[in-house]
Amino acid sequence: MKKIITFFSLFGSLSTLFCCALPVLLVSIGMGATFASLTSSFPQIIWLTEKKDLLFLITAILLFASYLLMKRSEKLACPIDKEQAEVCQSSKKGTTAIFWITVTIYIIGFSFSYIIPRIIYDM
Repeated sequence: MKKIITFFSLFGSLSTLFCCALPVLLVSIGMGATFASLTSSFPQIIWLTEKKDLLFLITAILLFASYLLMKRSEKLACPIDKEQAEVCQSSKKGTTAIFWITVTIYIIGFSFSYIIPRIIYDM
């Protein structure tokens, strides 16, 4: 269950980049034609953009669930065997790093989708 939630939270965060941050970035740096070509090759990007509210909500819920699972597993003791203990500790560190990378990706997507447009339109 933990692996499924973690996978889908990472997948959801990456989806927020594709639906929201990538289009804004490409158009902002004058690569609108590249974005148009990208959407013709991958029309799923348009679908993600249309469903972005639901995408961000589900991804936030999955990230929160991943955080709770990660914190719960930190309380569990690693095995006594030295080799297994090292693997356990490095696994916990890796999981924590991937989680925070995923959160960063989510925040970038959220910013490009909701915060930056409001700042620009309010100017």
